[in-house]
Amino acid sequence: MKFYVDYFGCRTNQAEMQEWIVDLETSGYQLTHDSTEAGFGILNTCSVTERAEKDIFKFLNKVFVNSNTPWIIVGCTVSKEKNKLQERYKNYFFFDNTEKLHLVDFIKEKFPVEEDNIIYHSSYKSRIFLKIHDGCNFRCSYCIVPFLRGKARSLPAAEIIHKARYFGSLGYKEIVLTGVNLSSYGYDLFPRENLLNLVKQLCKIRSIDFIRLSTLDPRYLRYEFVKELSYTRKIAGSFHFSFQSGSNSVLQRMKRGSKVFEYHKILELFRDFFPGANLGTDLLIGFPGETDREFQETLEFFRDSSLNYAHVFPFSPREGTRAALMEQAPVNIVQKRVKELKEINRGKKIEYRERFLDKTLEGILTEEDPNYSLVVTTNYLSVRVPPVMGYKKKKVKVRIKRVVNENMCEGIIVKKR
Repeated sequence: MKFYVDYFGCRTNQAEMQEWIVDLETSGYQLTHDSTEAGFGILNTCSVTERAEKDIFKFLNKVFVNSNTPWIIVGCTVSKEKNKLQERYKNYFFFDNTEKLHLVDFIKEKFPVEEDNIIYHSSYKSRIFLKIHDGCNFRCSYCIVPFLRGKARSLPAAEIIHKARYFGSLGYKEIVLTGVNLSSYGYDLFPRENLLNLVKQLCKIRSIDFIRLSTLDPRYLRYEFVKELSYTRKIAGSFHFSFQSGSNSVLQRMKRGSKVFEYHKILELFRDFFPGANLGTDLLIGFPGETDREFQETLEFFRDSSLNYAHVFPFSPREGTRAALMEQAPVNIVQKRVKELKEINRGKKIEYRERFLDKTLEGILTEEDPNYSLVVTTNYLSVRVPPVMGYKKKKVKVRIKRVVNENMCEGIIVKKR
């Protein structure tokens, strides 16, 4: 039986989706990229912002009217709006964040396949996302995720190692470790574990060439962690931090528990131990009460820091959070600030890419097309190269020849493995 998948939101959602695909294909189901030929579809949802939730309902309205395919709706939006979803979309199936552990078992019972199906793997993505942590114990004033995903929960290291070995056997050369609060991995386990020790264990898996970390929380980053991480030869040279703002007063209202001087120290550490790394952050603009001076503090922090890029988001209030009850900034002012910061961001991204002109970088070949192939380098540059076939998911070396724009380079493959 064929099935179709889609997801909204974070890398954690993507990691969950990829694991369900692997489990289903191992059980004889066949992934299709054409929803019209699927026996069922799976949608992993996101409710981190009001806009994300609206996109979920827009998607569901469209498929509900235009398709007879039964859909299984999973994740945060179900946790938040299950009754509304069940009432609006009859004959669909809904699994909130506490129920999704049983998703594959439900599918096997509801949509059984023939026992003699051939087992194979379709490589939904060329880099595998591995979720090692869920939930969060912090209560940032703008974030609803802890209410939807619950308390922090870490997967035992032995289970993660087992999964990573299996993914390596499927041909994946890069593993991206993901979690709602990745940096806090292992603090809830007994005996206590930590992210650094886990990375060291993963580095021993011969079939895995690169280990990439998703977003890191600055509250957990210390000198010893960064230094020891730099000794792990398989760690990918790109790091993303959840800074959110460059203004101390805004950070205080956000309940982030961090100061801007700590951000500078963290960036200095990573620059010392990972000189060529691609460093980025999230910046939330227009938080309630944000003054011109506070915005300028964030702008100056980003412009003067050694960050190479930022994901810039306009603040949107989320019902159920403290920030939603605060006085909101005018939309036109927020949009103007976002535009100004994005222009600086564009310049930083281009400047960073130009540093690697005529240099050779390692990466994973992620797309094969008759007209071009795409490589994602260890420092997270997307590089378009002349078409090659048969190397998807493989480690390659690519020489950067041209910066097309802030998101794309062009180059040539100089070595394949």
